[in-house]
Amino acid sequence: MYIVIIGSGRIGSTTARKLGDNGHDVVIIDSSVENLENTGGSFNGQKIKGIEFDNDTLIEAGIEKADVFLALTPDDNKNIVACRIAKDIFSVKKVIARVSNANIENMYKALGIETVNPISLAVSTIENKIF
Repeated sequence: MYIVIIGSGRIGSTTARKLGDNGHDVVIIDSSVENLENTGGSFNGQKIKGIEFDNDTLIEAGIEKADVFLALTPDDNKNIVACRIAKDIFSVKKVIARVSNANIENMYKALGIETVNPISLAVSTIENKIF
């Protein structure tokens, strides 16, 4: 699969490495060179420094051929805008966003964007380990 990821913090860079190691073609975009270095030397995909929701940056990343678009920045506004562009302009079939503020998770869902909420996942995992 061809996967475009925005955000190369801990979640984005780890996801990019894992997907790349599993044989997927991965491109990761971040506005910070320092964040892009989080992917490490073993990352075999492409890294692009640029505005994560900029059309030209997304086109450079090959969004037109993307099977999956992952918005994994900690900025909900950036994730929503980027997901809308990926979904509505470039017709990416699978669009998933990280949710940082659980209070606006319904907004993502109203826009038809699948979500992952790291805090909810962590709490569920902890509860499962306790009980």
